[in-house]
Amino acid sequence: MTERILLDPRTPDLRAQAEQLRRCGPVAPAEWPGGVHCWAVVGHAELETVLTDPRFARSPTHWRALRDGEIAADWPMLAHLRRTWMLTADGADHRRLRHAVAAAFTPRRVEGLTPAITATVEALLDDLEAAAQDGPVDLRAAYALPLPLNTLCALFGIPPGDRPEVAALVGRALSRAALTPEESAALTREINTCLADLVRSRSAAPGDDLVTDLLRGGTDGDGGLSEVELLDMLWLFLGAGFETTAGALVNTAHALLVHPRELDRALGGRVGWDAVVEEGIRYDSSVYALPFAYPTEDLELGGRALRAGDALLLCFAAANRDPRHGEVRFETGRAGARPRQLGFGQGPHFCVGAPLARLQLRIALARLFERFPGLRLAGPPGPPVPSLIASTPSALYVSR
Repeated sequence: MTERILLDPRTPDLRAQAEQLRRCGPVAPAEWPGGVHCWAVVGHAELETVLTDPRFARSPTHWRALRDGEIAADWPMLAHLRRTWMLTADGADHRRLRHAVAAAFTPRRVEGLTPAITATVEALLDDLEAAAQDGPVDLRAAYALPLPLNTLCALFGIPPGDRPEVAALVGRALSRAALTPEESAALTREINTCLADLVRSRSAAPGDDLVTDLLRGGTDGDGGLSEVELLDMLWLFLGAGFETTAGALVNTAHALLVHPRELDRALGGRVGWDAVVEEGIRYDSSVYALPFAYPTEDLELGGRALRAGDALLLCFAAANRDPRHGEVRFETGRAGARPRQLGFGQGPHFCVGAPLARLQLRIALARLFERFPGLRLAGPPGPPVPSLIASTPSALYVSR
């Protein structure tokens, strides 16, 4: 019997949990809450193989334990895995979904958001400066969360009054591993209702937004998205683009504050902010892990004999800090080839929202430290948000 490491969404130290897995090898036996057995892929080379090798699939139809009835029907993560979105699609189905999104989420649209993102950043920094007069400010709550929330909601055409509800839904969804089955089911109903209301409003009153563009892309019969696929795709953009971008901003800001030499390099122009963003994502990925990928045949990975249909947990945060792959330390101006970070994935499932995330992070980090070069930590980071998907502190207090 293989001894498995129980994954804890409420652990006070996600890095320690990742290191515990790593001590078992690049592919470690693990157990997701709810008694679900999986293999945690924590090695960089091994994760890159899973992301790019066609022998690994994403659709849960390949999951042997699910097919065999070993997974409880009310297991909370099933709501995530059974969504009809790009994360859990393969082959032609995945290409169709990705094409529908790419047609609406164009580079031109992303670049066109630069003025709005810059304006939002400056307004948030004005508020942060005012709040800092009275003492330390939580950078996550005051800056990191509002930026991607406002960006995505503007992209979707969601009015300001509805944005706090959206933020709360995303936060609960990323903590789904810590929810009871009843809480998870209720959350799924709330998400579906919220998105259905949004689609109905855009159908009745089209606008210059992503939802309208996706609706104009057609229906399932002519290569577009079905109603269910549209709702799930919108949720993917919100879930993948909001909390993860906010987490990357918090994590990278924290890394710069505890590595002042690296911050001086960026402020002095000796290293570009693009390089800072890439190193921040590599060093402290805001995506801890994603469930699951599945071998489509019996094979060996990282010294483990895997069976077709085994569940593989994609451990991005651990793989990005694999000491076998390169330097673990935070170093923005590293000489030579930079270790390739996997925070946005690789291969056919590379994150379609990566350009928007990078744009927001580059602007937000540069302006934060250019405006407040004396920014400093006002205490240790808060405990991690309770999640096995997101990896970021629940608070980061700073002073000017």
